[in-house]
Amino acid sequence: MQNDVIVKTFNTYKHKYAYDRHTNAIIVLTEDEHDELHRVEMGELSPDQSQVIVHYNGYGMFLPNVIEKIEHADTEIIEHYLTTRIQHLTLQVTQQCNLRCEYCTYSGIYSGHRMHSNLNMSFETAKKAIDFLLERSNELAEVILAFYGGEPLLDFDLIKRCVEYAKSQIEGKSLRFMMTTNGTLLTDSVVDFLVDNDFSLVISMDGSKEEHDRSRKFPNGGGTFDIIIKNIKAIRDRYPEYDRKISIATTINPHMDLSCVLEYFTTDEVFSDKNIMFNDMIDRDYQGELSYDRDYYRIRNFEYIKMLFSLIGKLDRKYVSPLVSRAEGLIEQKRKSIANHTELFPKLHHGGPCHPGTHRPFVRVDGAILPCERVNEAFDYFVIGNLDDGYDIEKIKPILNIGKLTENKCKSCWGIRQCMLCAAQMEFDSYPSAEDKLKLCPNCLYYAITDLHELCVLNEFGYDVEGITVQ
Repeated sequence: MQNDVIVKTFNTYKHKYAYDRHTNAIIVLTEDEHDELHRVEMGELSPDQSQVIVHYNGYGMFLPNVIEKIEHADTEIIEHYLTTRIQHLTLQVTQQCNLRCEYCTYSGIYSGHRMHSNLNMSFETAKKAIDFLLERSNELAEVILAFYGGEPLLDFDLIKRCVEYAKSQIEGKSLRFMMTTNGTLLTDSVVDFLVDNDFSLVISMDGSKEEHDRSRKFPNGGGTFDIIIKNIKAIRDRYPEYDRKISIATTINPHMDLSCVLEYFTTDEVFSDKNIMFNDMIDRDYQGELSYDRDYYRIRNFEYIKMLFSLIGKLDRKYVSPLVSRAEGLIEQKRKSIANHTELFPKLHHGGPCHPGTHRPFVRVDGAILPCERVNEAFDYFVIGNLDDGYDIEKIKPILNIGKLTENKCKSCWGIRQCMLCAAQMEFDSYPSAEDKLKLCPNCLYYAITDLHELCVLNEFGYDVEGITVQ
């Protein structure tokens, strides 16, 4: 037997466990089995001298490492996807914004990011982008055209022309529209248009007047709450059915009192039936220090524990805060992943990378194409093409295969099937090196083992995780 068997052991207060990356399974162990496998893991015992390894080999587990190459499974077909399966295209309507929010990515508090500018997308560029989407979505039944900024409603005329043009060109598939806005420019005529075209609308708002106005301000320092709440109430009065479909995006930041924000969204009649999406401030490239007080962590941990209690049937789902809904979704995603006992292939790539250019490409005001709106548009290596020349496959494949930077490490890493690292998390002045990527690995592995530990504890309390087995 080869000596490259990869084992990861851990334990809860109740049981001893091992994670087998070969089958993506969690195994409940006896204490003696755990101790022996831990010695294998630490290099104190050769796998071919372990009777526990031999025993589990009979179930197809803890087999020698079969990974020979780090490569995304869709590398060979990505060019086909880029020409036939683009579904969600986002237009950067403008780089202008009528607000100056304190935590904004474009406010100057993030190093290496662009600042607010007066650049706008021309209609000719927008037309090319729409044609680009429709010509490269032949295998799909639905496409989505999204509008982004800056504040996209600063150029409402362009949005109207884009919608009219897209609807005139669409054939054989459905077309949906989406927009994220700060909510200050939602006049009656704008709302009429959005309702008539069934826009999925996300409005940025940070809670009550006091909490919201601390950060989301006009350039003169004035708060924006009053005008936004007036606009939302007008939508509710005129279009109550449409109002219920509006989502609210809230950025959690050190300036807010989180308990007041949660109470406001829960109790205020305007927001009690809306989908509230909480987003953390990005700490990457932040030039200050994201310092939250103890109450923030107390509240967040308390809401997280409530969510865990609901998963094991000890608390009604109605008491779960939207603050932790994303975390709840990730737990369910991990549960499904562990339940799928698929064996490793010689060619593999860690999770994380989407299909750059097909999943949700982002078209900058100048027609440059980036993988999505979340990457730093100031970095050239994220520009994967343009509307005139199309995609640059030689820039797309490295982003899809970001794991190649650390190929040798990845091939022998216990957490390769749990890793969710993508290129958007790796913002450096030049294309990231192996050393750059390795700096992020400890954090990824910490969350990987934490997730497995959490699944096991939940399973012990009645949350069904099919991938946890006893042999």
